[in-house]
Amino acid sequence: MQKLEVLRGQGARVFVVGYSVLGRPIYGVFKGSFSGGQVLLQAAMHAREGVTTPVVLSMMENYLGEAGVWCLPMVNPDGVLLANEGISSVDDEEKRAYVLDINGGSEDFSLWKANINAVDLNVNFPAKWGTGGQNVTYPAPGNYIGEYPLDQPESRALADFTLKIQPRITLSYHAKGEVIYKGFECADPYPELAQSLGESTGYGVFTSGGSAGGYKDWFVTTTYLPGVTVEVGESAASYRELYAQAGDIYARNAQVLDICARFVQDIFNG
Repeated sequence: MQKLEVLRGQGARVFVVGYSVLGRPIYGVFKGSFSGGQVLLQAAMHAREGVTTPVVLSMMENYLGEAGVWCLPMVNPDGVLLANEGISSVDDEEKRAYVLDINGGSEDFSLWKANINAVDLNVNFPAKWGTGGQNVTYPAPGNYIGEYPLDQPESRALADFTLKIQPRITLSYHAKGEVIYKGFECADPYPELAQSLGESTGYGVFTSGGSAGGYKDWFVTTTYLPGVTVEVGESAASYRELYAQAGDIYARNAQVLDICARFVQDIFNG
């Protein structure tokens, strides 16, 4: 919230795109021009990957380009709070009992990926939904596909917002591994963008394989435009230890938005 106030003070637009299961706002931030190709940056879809929020907010704070950049810094607020603060973050008694049961009675939610309904938001999109190698069909701390695509308010808000602004590029920030994933199955539009991002960050670039139902997968296959997943942070660090690395992670990603802005200008705006 402090970062959002800083951004608002810079003249950025701060708004709400939807609400989580527990009614928490899903915030958005905009900088740049409304005309021409747009970029959509989203983070913290997985509860345990909350470090991506300060990283993308720093990216937005330091972005000075003209291309329009939209950012949803915390798609899964209920989950991030659950992973970081534990069961005390859940006021709803029924939901508190539910997530404790799903978590095997443990109050350690540091590895929780899902939202508060125990649905993994990044396997809840209509892109070969339910066919991923690690997908499960029952509520779980991670990998549960939901009852049907986009049946969760958070994934639905992200999908609806994407359709509304029609970005030319999407960036999905996750943790961890220091790799970039591009394309989905046979669809690999504009691979040179991912290559440029890999050269800037020092992250390896790979084509996605074995997954399904992800936001990037849905965006790429429905638009044939570049959607990129960026996995930040050292694999050896725990998800909570990554927070201490947020500054270093940002430094590795400091040029990402400028690269995307130039790409939009060169490829889509002529």
